Amino acid sequence: MVLENDSFLEISRQINNPQVQAWQEDHKKVIGHYCTLIPEELLHAADFLPFRIRATGHEETDLGDVYMVRFTCSFVRASLDMALKGMYDFLDGLIICNSCDHSRRMFELFNAKVFNRDNFKKEVSRFYLVMPHTISDEGFDWYYNEIKRLKNELEKLSNIQISEEALIKSINLYNKNRKLLREIQHLRTLDGPKLTGSQALEIYMANSSTPKEYANKEIERIINELESFEGIKSAKKRILLIGSDLDSTFFTDIVENSDAIIVSDLMCYGVKNFADDVILENGKEPLECISKRLYYRLSCPRMMNDHQRRLQYIKDEIKHSRIDGVILQKINNCDLHGCDNMLFSHELKELNIPILNLDREFFQSDTTRLRTRIEAFLEMIK
Repeated sequence: MVLENDSFLEISRQINNPQVQAWQEDHKKVIGHYCTLIPEELLHAADFLPFRIRATGHEETDLGDVYMVRFTCSFVRASLDMALKGMYDFLDGLIICNSCDHSRRMFELFNAKVFNRDNFKKEVSRFYLVMPHTISDEGFDWYYNEIKRLKNELEKLSNIQISEEALIKSINLYNKNRKLLREIQHLRTLDGPKLTGSQALEIYMANSSTPKEYANKEIERIINELESFEGIKSAKKRILLIGSDLDSTFFTDIVENSDAIIVSDLMCYGVKNFADDVILENGKEPLECISKRLYYRLSCPRMMNDHQRRLQYIKDEIKHSRIDGVILQKINNCDLHGCDNMLFSHELKELNIPILNLDREFFQSDTTRLRTRIEAFLEMIK
């Protein structure tokens, strides 16, 4: 099978990985973050490796539950559980922003409980980034000032001045990365898709866990391999997947083992993360251009006044990717995706397209219920 046992995809099933280890062996630092609103080009220009915090494969929250109540997002509790057990001790820094109330709380908990453990002696730099919850000119000014403040703090930590030339170099590297990921997305949407939704998700996750210099080479290799692949020729239903964070393939595998293929998405790791590039505008500082892309791009439900743009994207994607059915899913107690998904389930009825709205836990739980509902939904699609 195409991409089976691929070394790059294998990185998505790990937390620490050889590329991170090689980076640190070169006396360079790794900074963890939860949210894609973090300006990775800025970190890269300061010679830091941005590392997306995941809880892939972790199904325990016992230690996390000591400090977070059970109606907190199970992804956040699982990642806290991992950190308390030392699985994120390799991090040299941490950036938290107010993506949602659940992940925002991690700033205090990492400070008070993870980095203050009796057996933890490492000095870890911490940064907090405040992000507005609406899109406006005033909101951008606020966000841009936060990014400039972060730049100053990173310069103090790295003991270097982050030059415009370094930022432009990082922008070009990341723009190339996003272009390659858009090529992967294109290969998903063909009449005969050249990779599954699960494989695409693993590419996105590995990409978020490795230096972009390495990731770009690997994704180019994968694209070249896929070009000679005939594609998946079958009568599988084409699914658009929307909703809460997925950083393992347990849910996508359930869907794709049930006579369907996920050809597109509106997800945290997915299309909205690489749909557009940083545009270097005349007379604008590179840092402002980085900030504009992050702030004004297609948003997640934390941006309260951007729902109509997300809805229009879904409508366009249903047509462009020839979608047969839409699956809306959210992690239990995720109010942001819960509100957005409820609105989508009503608003998309005008398109006369089958819609399934599911609640789930972050980790593999209640698999039989999910499979039964998904199979029934797919059987309903003509």
